[in-house]
Amino acid sequence: MKKAILATDLSRASDLLLDCHMQYRALGVEEIILFHVPTISFNYMEYSGYSMRVHIEARMINVTNKLKEAGFKSSFVFREGLPSQEIIDFSNEHPGSLIIIGSKGQGFFKRNLIGSTTLRVIQQSRNPVLMIRIKNLGENPAGEAMCGLESKDFTRNGLLLTDFSENAVLAMKYAGEHLVGRLQNIAIMHVQDRVIMRHHDPKTIEKFNEIDSHRMQELTIELRRKTNAPVRCVLVGGGVVPEIMREVKQQGVSLIVAGTHGKGYFNDMVLGSTVFAIIQLVETNCLLIPREQPAEEGISTKEDHA
Repeated sequence: MKKAILATDLSRASDLLLDCHMQYRALGVEEIILFHVPTISFNYMEYSGYSMRVHIEARMINVTNKLKEAGFKSSFVFREGLPSQEIIDFSNEHPGSLIIIGSKGQGFFKRNLIGSTTLRVIQQSRNPVLMIRIKNLGENPAGEAMCGLESKDFTRNGLLLTDFSENAVLAMKYAGEHLVGRLQNIAIMHVQDRVIMRHHDPKTIEKFNEIDSHRMQELTIELRRKTNAPVRCVLVGGGVVPEIMREVKQQGVSLIVAGTHGKGYFNDMVLGSTVFAIIQLVETNCLLIPREQPAEEGISTKEDHA
C-alpha cells in the first residue's frame, strides 16, 4: 500500500480525506495521486470563456504541494468521463495501488448510505479500496451542509472479518502482509449465521463450534507472530451484520477489513450481501480487499513474477 489513488471531487467531504494524510502514512502510504473528474467537460470549460480548469489546477497544485511538504510523493491527474469508471480504469493502470474514496452520498430519506460512485468503485475494483466513512452533521447557521469523519484514527482498533471462505483467506493474507503490523489493536471476528445454524441438529452445531474455534485460534496465533499489538478473536452466533455492528459500537472499531467477492452473471459487478450491508450500514472506515484476479484477465499473479 505504498501508492494511493485519492479520489476527490474538491467538495468539503473530499477535503476531509486530505486531512487524514498522516493516517495514510501510518498505513504505509508513501505516494498519493490526487484523481479528479470534473463535473463539466473540458471542451465546455474552454468554450465558456471561464477558466474553470485553471481554477481546478490551482487547487490541485496547492494540495499536492501540502502533501509534498508532509513528506509524500504527490501528483494530480484529470480525467473526463464517468467518475467511477475513470477511477477504475486509472487504478487498473496502477495494479496494487490503494484507492482512497469517501462514503458520502444521498440515499433514501438522506440516510447515511454511500454514494453511487463509491459503490461502483468497490464493486468493480481489482485494487484494495479504503472507504472513509463520512457522516452528516446537519446544517450550520448559514444553512450550509456540514460533515465530519466517523473515525480519523484508522490504526487504533482494527476488526478483521472472516467466514473462512477462499476470498476471506486471501484478504487475511493481504492484511497480514501489509496491515497487521501497523494496527494498535486487532480483533478477528467470525459470526456463525443463526439462519444457517438453525437447520442443523445439536451434535452438528457442536462440531461446527469445535472447527470454528480451532480455525480462530490458528488465525490468532498466526497474526500474533506478525505484530506486537494485542490480538483477540471474536466468535459469536447470531445475525451476521447486526453482530458486526454491535462489535463496532462496543469496541470503538476504527477500521473494518474484509474481502469482497461477486456472485451472479456479472461476477465483478455484484458484492456479497454481507459486505454490501456492512459498507452501507456500519459506521466506521472499511478496507475492502478484492479477490485476486487470474493472469488471463490482465492482472499478473505472484507466480508470474517468480
